Amino acid sequence: MTSSHTTEETGSGFRSRRFWQLTVICGTQFLVAVDYSIINVAAPSIREGMDFGSGGGVAWVLSVYPLTFCGFLLLGGRVADLFGRKRTFIWSLVGFALASLLAGLAWSPAALIAGRALQGVAAAFIAPAGLGLLQATVPEGPERERALGVYGAALSAGFVSGMVLGGVLTEYAGWRSVFLINVPIVVVACLLARIHLDESRDTNASRHLDLAGVALATTGMVALVFALTEGEKYGWTSAPILLAAGIAVPAVALFVWVESRSDDTLVPISIFRTAAIGAANLVTVLLICSYGGMLFILTLYLQTHLGLGALATGLTFALSGVVAVVTGIYAGKLVERFGLYRVLLYGIAVETIGIAVMVGLPEGYGLVLVLVGTSVNAFGHILALITTSIAGTNGADEGRRATAGALINASQQLGLAVGVGVVTSVAAHFTVGAGAGAVLAGWRWALWCSVGFAVVAIVTTFLLRGRFRGEGATKGAEAAEVA
Repeated sequence: MTSSHTTEETGSGFRSRRFWQLTVICGTQFLVAVDYSIINVAAPSIREGMDFGSGGGVAWVLSVYPLTFCGFLLLGGRVADLFGRKRTFIWSLVGFALASLLAGLAWSPAALIAGRALQGVAAAFIAPAGLGLLQATVPEGPERERALGVYGAALSAGFVSGMVLGGVLTEYAGWRSVFLINVPIVVVACLLARIHLDESRDTNASRHLDLAGVALATTGMVALVFALTEGEKYGWTSAPILLAAGIAVPAVALFVWVESRSDDTLVPISIFRTAAIGAANLVTVLLICSYGGMLFILTLYLQTHLGLGALATGLTFALSGVVAVVTGIYAGKLVERFGLYRVLLYGIAVETIGIAVMVGLPEGYGLVLVLVGTSVNAFGHILALITTSIAGTNGADEGRRATAGALINASQQLGLAVGVGVVTSVAAHFTVGAGAGAVLAGWRWALWCSVGFAVVAIVTTFLLRGRFRGEGATKGAEAAEVA
């Protein structure tokens, strides 16, 4: 009797600890995603409050976060693997809080941009360290798949919540509050992380950073993302974009060359041949190209054509956010039952249908069409994205868990940059003449472009189906299909 009671208490304590571990990890990823989008609504108030004037200086407050976030992801993942994922996670949270404090108390535009840039750097360490901790905490299999579903739901909820929360805070507490609110949240997260998370790292590797790889990866990623996201703004043949491209291409090429010849690499090239990791990252890029481009065009449609304010636009996307959260919670169970390949293929197909519904954006009031299309899209997109996250982390060596997480995050950022850059150019190219009709024509072609990315993702998944069918946790479910 006593033994049974002790076992029950132990099991209850284990479940409680696991709950808090996942809460801390997913909660901080929610915060990182919130800060990605929260600034969009606050931008007009920031322009006035910091006296940016009518120029484009305030645009740097928006763009510098994703630039530094993407640029430092691979470094963040390797540092977490080498020096301890929990240690990196907590100290990065401290850095995020200090950067938020700098941005919230900024006395000049330069200080604000610096604070925002440092937020991105800190987030680039938080994200892969958190994903590495999740892999170290939850064993590979159905339980991890469910945990990654919740993780993906937290990211989706954070991105959508940022647009809504930014509007509420800016209206009732001022634009500085969108940064300062992070400080008490991070303090609580750090305390919970110290109590509940367990340390893990690559114990077999020397604590030596591949400095050449770090320099090339950071330079190449920042330059590439800048060229893709700012190309339409500056002009694709302008000096800043050509310079950025001229830096990015050789830097990335040199990075691949250096990593293929180094014994202690930042990212071993062999990791892309591990299980479905390479395939998952490729499909992730295509998925986010489709989703990011669609979201950008719909935001323009809602705000400039339908005349919705930033807060109302955020609330419009809130329905799709709810759909994504609910889907994410159950995505792991679907993968467990039907297998990675089938869930991924189904998810991309539904995502494609969701965008296709909206390609004929009406000149009249098309809010209902957007609500339906984004909700359908969210259901398929989150299924597909969580499936690629599972495939992109399962099978990674114990010493490369955070690195695998960094690669998935980097693929998402690269997809967002490519998607927005391409659809922006397509919309501008097909907008011939003035007037609402001409602008709508350009947006419709841009949405067709997003459909095209999704179709390419379907074809790519089909061609690489052997990689996704080979994932360990779902072999049993997929065996019947193969037979």
